[in-house]
Amino acid sequence: MIGALIQKVKSNQYLIGTVYIGAGSIFAAIFSYLLQFVFGRILSVADFGSFNALISLTYLVGVPAGVFGVSLVKYVSELSSKQDTKKLTALYWKLLVLSLLLGVGISLIIFLLRSGISEQLKIYDNNAITAYAILMGLSFVGAIPSSYLQGLLRYRAFAFFNVTSSFYRFALSALAVLLGFELTGAFGGMFVAGLLAIITAFFILRKNLTVFENISLVDDYKKLVAFSLPVIFVNFGLMLLNNIDLILVKKYFEPETAGYYAGTVTLGKIFLFGAGAVSTVMFPTISSLAARGLNYSRAFFKFLSLQLVLVAGGLVIFFVFPSFLTRLFFGERFMNSVEYLPMFSLFIGLYIVINFLILFFLAVSRTSVFLLLLPGLIVQYLLINSNHMTLYDIITADIYAGIISLVLLTAFFVIGSNGKRTKEI
Repeated sequence: MIGALIQKVKSNQYLIGTVYIGAGSIFAAIFSYLLQFVFGRILSVADFGSFNALISLTYLVGVPAGVFGVSLVKYVSELSSKQDTKKLTALYWKLLVLSLLLGVGISLIIFLLRSGISEQLKIYDNNAITAYAILMGLSFVGAIPSSYLQGLLRYRAFAFFNVTSSFYRFALSALAVLLGFELTGAFGGMFVAGLLAIITAFFILRKNLTVFENISLVDDYKKLVAFSLPVIFVNFGLMLLNNIDLILVKKYFEPETAGYYAGTVTLGKIFLFGAGAVSTVMFPTISSLAARGLNYSRAFFKFLSLQLVLVAGGLVIFFVFPSFLTRLFFGERFMNSVEYLPMFSLFIGLYIVINFLILFFLAVSRTSVFLLLLPGLIVQYLLINSNHMTLYDIITADIYAGIISLVLLTAFFVIGSNGKRTKEI
């Protein structure tokens, strides 16, 4: 019976891809949360809050890099379906060089703004912010390998790369903090880990890259930019929805309270590592089908069903075992975070489904979807700014924003998306 089940999973390209990505995400999450585990026990509660506030800022500052990654996944999947290895190779190396140059500029800008960041987020360690600025220089470079592996539908390699990168980040950052370098060491370790990940990616991708030929890619850059412009609003909206709460908590609450909220957020986002695997597989798959003019509705509903099952299972776990999860990752120091975890996991569940639908719309080039995120974001920001007496007020604002966004996206799908194409799979 077990053998038959395994064989059934292997024969389903969508399910096996999700299994690979899901397994890789879980193992990567283990290292990510081991890092949080170490930081939660070694750093002060205030420093732990500062670390997570900067990580949340990373997601916002890194929106252009995230957009670049999404656009690149879609374009690589299209080139791969045409088996244009010459262009895939030239694009890889040229984008790598351009991304390195752009990264220098990003690091310099953050370095020059370090005083403002320190004042707004109440982080008074300038060395830590400098190390953070250097780390952010890898934003665009780091997006290239994972986007290529995802776009090429190399799910096992993509999972391996995620696990390896997460291990590098854990080992080097944890070692630096254990040696007494505190926040500066945390971000410095992440920077070195990023460089190692880029080197590792080259060896993984060698089979897909041919000898470099200096061909013109002007038209390709135009296509990437044309798709990226509306996507930047989508990505920025998603990042705000998922991170603005932590940044505002750091602004309005005492450092220790912000640290406890960071513990809640960190635990709640375990959800994203497992359930988010479905979106990772769905996006290039639907993009490839749409690019070839094939019917993608059946694939979409299979992915959606799987996504909803994983979200429901995750909610059950977080509602039933909040104390166990908190003790497992942080011990007794963060038990004040327990009471908020079930409620916050509800928001994360909403966010996962929102992200899934957004990526589907992008895969079929319905980029105007970014407009549907605005009402929820406005409500979230206004509610947090007008009512932030307790952390429950913050989470309530998150949930309202999530519900509004999900309702609008569902209506957009029902009204305008029929998932039809001229040919069947």
